Amino acid sequence: MRLFCKCGSRTAHLGKLWIKILMTIIVIYAMVSALKFCTAIAQEDIEIETRTYMKGLMCAKYADITGNLEQEHGETRKWWAINSHNELVELFVNNENGAWTIIITRPNDPISCALIGGDHSGANYSEDFK
Repeated sequence: MRLFCKCGSRTAHLGKLWIKILMTIIVIYAMVSALKFCTAIAQEDIEIETRTYMKGLMCAKYADITGNLEQEHGETRKWWAINSHNELVELFVNNENGAWTIIITRPNDPISCALIGGDHSGANYSEDFK
């Protein structure tokens, strides 16, 4: 039996049917591959969990908190990024003693919060990284 004949629209219809079947097979293959990948991760005994840390943060107007870091602690901004929540995350470092602070600022919010900070212990940064 011939699947493709020179029968006008019937040939086009059978061609579209085969394309749909092929696309379905590809989607099923992709889903099975993803399932195998997830199973492989589970078999490697990698435990993944989500945690929420609750702690009080020091928050102030952006200009006040960054001014304090610079004037009182000698820290200047060395790095910044926008996270997945569209928040500005910044790292401030004191070049002389290695003290550091990470602050976060939400979009359209004049308040910034210091997430965490530390002294020089374990610091591994370069002054060339500006």
